[in-house]
Amino acid sequence: MRFFFSSLLITLLLVWQAQAVTIPVTSGSVVLDLDPVALGSLNYGTDPNIPALILEEFFRGDEDRNRTYDQILSTHIVPNFTAIPTQCLKCEINGTSVTNLTDPRPGPQRNRVPSTFTYDPANVTGTATGVIGLTGITRYIGDFTGAFVLGDFDIRYNLSATEYPFPNRGWVFVNNYAFIGVPAFETANVAVTASGGKLVIEGDLTMSYELDLYFFPGDWGKKIGTFRLETPTAAVTAPRTVSAARISGGSVQLGVSGKGNMCYQLQYSTDLLNWNSVGTKVTGREQLIQWTDNGPPLTPTPPSSSTQRFYRLIED
Repeated sequence: MRFFFSSLLITLLLVWQAQAVTIPVTSGSVVLDLDPVALGSLNYGTDPNIPALILEEFFRGDEDRNRTYDQILSTHIVPNFTAIPTQCLKCEINGTSVTNLTDPRPGPQRNRVPSTFTYDPANVTGTATGVIGLTGITRYIGDFTGAFVLGDFDIRYNLSATEYPFPNRGWVFVNNYAFIGVPAFETANVAVTASGGKLVIEGDLTMSYELDLYFFPGDWGKKIGTFRLETPTAAVTAPRTVSAARISGGSVQLGVSGKGNMCYQLQYSTDLLNWNSVGTKVTGREQLIQWTDNGPPLTPTPPSSSTQRFYRLIED
């Protein structure tokens, strides 16, 4: 009896050790870096002088979750219909519940979805279930009347064969604004890292089969940018050190070791009161980011021509 008990105990221990570790995704962010040239050259419209898609508004998650469907269509954060930068479009990962404000009329409404995604860090793609809900909407103009809107995506791994053609497409961004449930972007060259409670998924964004079918014939699989998903860890990371040095010719080189999904905007001033942006936002991606200020086109004049010039770096 003693030998039997010991064998049973060992068997139970082995079974317990083999159980998967399930981690939910309920916070973090996804940064989209879109290619304006690729968007403009999609197969849509008849006027070769007008790009197919021009990003003219981005409604970011942590600022715009309380906008309604109609407000997304009518609000102008940037005055008029003006092209805006397509880099560092940060979408917020939703929690396990969301609240959508409704418009006081029948018809389409905002449809942000909660996150239900879980995974085992030892085998992310083999255990991925549920969806990662996002808040964030892109609005485009182009060679057409009105606006083309995509956003409030949810990210899924391998679409359901009962709902979609070509179900095993890896990571897919499914649209939840206007064209609800329609895959907007597929992905390619994806790298997945799961360590210390943090999940990072990054790769290329490509046009989906469905957008090719309904809007952009012949563009299925065309790369239109990159994406990077990052969930937080429990540990608080220290601020990154910013470096600045004069280099030959009186130019100034500034650098920072970027955090994963943080967006960085360099600004300069001559009086510490009025600040001007240098270039556009840059995604951290856990890489060294450098700016070289030697005058135009980043700044109006070389640093050596100014009696004083100050710099600051905004981490968002």
